[in-house]
Amino acid sequence: MRRTSLRSKPWQYRGALLITLLAWPVAAPAAEITVTATAAKPPAEAPALEMKDDAVQLSLDQAVTIALQQNLGLVIERYTRTQQRLGLFQSLGIYDLLANANASVSNSKFPAGVSQIQGTGSNNRTFDFSFAQTIPTGGNVSLGWSNSRDESSSPFRAGLSYSSSYTFSYNQPLLRNFGRLATEHNILVARTNSQLSRQEFERQVTATVQQVENAYWTLVGAREQLVVAQQSLGLAKELHERNRIQVEVGTMAPLELTQSQAAIASREEGIIRATSAIGDAEDQLRLLLNLPAGGDLWQKAIMPTTPSETEHAAINVAEAIATAYAERPELRTEELRVAQAEIDARFFRNQLWPDLGLRVTYGFAGASALLVSSTGQVLNVPAFNDALQQALRRDFPSWSAALVFAYPLQNRAARAQSAIANLDVERFETELAQQKATIATEVRRAARAVETAAKQIDAARVAREFQEKNLEAERKRYENGMSTSFQITQIQDQVTQARSDEVTATITYRTALAEYYRAIGRLLEQQGVAIDDPEEPDYASSRFSFRRAPLPGEK
Repeated sequence: MRRTSLRSKPWQYRGALLITLLAWPVAAPAAEITVTATAAKPPAEAPALEMKDDAVQLSLDQAVTIALQQNLGLVIERYTRTQQRLGLFQSLGIYDLLANANASVSNSKFPAGVSQIQGTGSNNRTFDFSFAQTIPTGGNVSLGWSNSRDESSSPFRAGLSYSSSYTFSYNQPLLRNFGRLATEHNILVARTNSQLSRQEFERQVTATVQQVENAYWTLVGAREQLVVAQQSLGLAKELHERNRIQVEVGTMAPLELTQSQAAIASREEGIIRATSAIGDAEDQLRLLLNLPAGGDLWQKAIMPTTPSETEHAAINVAEAIATAYAERPELRTEELRVAQAEIDARFFRNQLWPDLGLRVTYGFAGASALLVSSTGQVLNVPAFNDALQQALRRDFPSWSAALVFAYPLQNRAARAQSAIANLDVERFETELAQQKATIATEVRRAARAVETAAKQIDAARVAREFQEKNLEAERKRYENGMSTSFQITQIQDQVTQARSDEVTATITYRTALAEYYRAIGRLLEQQGVAIDDPEEPDYASSRFSFRRAPLPGEK
């Protein structure tokens, strides 16, 4: 690895401020930062930061850490991620054991008819209870228990009866909607959506880290450009002071003072622009960090403490592309969409079948009723226990079985859905190939940008050194009366531009490095960021769980 350096000899002019940048090897990841994917509001209190000389001392690691905790874009994405995880639990609701209970009481009285002297009445009480359960084959199993008490009053027939029965029922589709794929299609969709949201959350975290890095280095560059502008002003003031002395002793025409004064005014304007750029860069960084609005941290200056110099690592483009194919969340997103499209295609092929269902019931009943002889003598007093005992002894079994068939002759809806699903498979496979080509292009472009920025640093350093030597030579010519203030001012401007170009090249290299690591899917690893986002639960083992475990985000 070769190091791109901005170090140079101290500038010879009075008032110049040397930009000394210490080595900062980017290849070594920072301390690990864990980002949770669980929905949570950002901390209300301001982050604890070091203050020095009435300015916030902020390193790149601190900026990334604060942003990952408080950035509002990530806060919103956490809510979305948690909701998608809950969607998987919601889809498992088809396997929830369903308990039904029904208790009713009715009482009716009827007026006397033509053939009877007095009115009649009836009193009915019922209590039914059942359990129903969906099974992976698409069938539904239920077990029910029914009880009733009927009482009627009539001048010709009065009676009291009890009935009790329990019934087992089983409904099973045999063609359409048969099998685990048809039954659990929505579960598979919910699982894919959850996995897609996982990839999107990682992408958002990566984008946030890159935005913070870019904003941080923009601020570093703005502050270093201010130093360059101050150095340029110092050169102009030094020249003006030399001209003033020579005018006073009569060795120079007063016109030369006008030239140096104009140079001072121009460079003061440059300082104003550089100061404004610092303010804009600080505000952008504060916004990304979501610092409390109106607090002291919005009023204090931000002083970056991470130096901008870094090591230049050789890049193998082929290996970088292979890494990107393995690491980029966008590619995993497309692969998940292809897999889901294939599942949908299989599901809608099943929907082409006719609707054929099997319905089976089996049960036992018992009854107890008031029996009266022809002479009016009561032969039996009914009791609920008698009806229940008969049902439990299975004295009176009953069963039924039926096949139910239905099929739309044109079947246009199912045929169209199946054709659309097959086209989706081809479309998502094409999008996957397009995404791979896009990623490969991004990696090549990012690698080229890093190499170009590194060369620009070297070229800018050489150019600045030559411009400084040229200024020193012109100053000696000026002292010997062989040059003018106008020529000195022009060369000073060239020196200032060379120093500014060197700063710009260094900042461009840092942002190009961030883009390169993003392009290969290693930016989070490079910054020591780990995402705490557990894998989706194994829904197969959770189908028939009767435990009410707490859900993510449930209060």
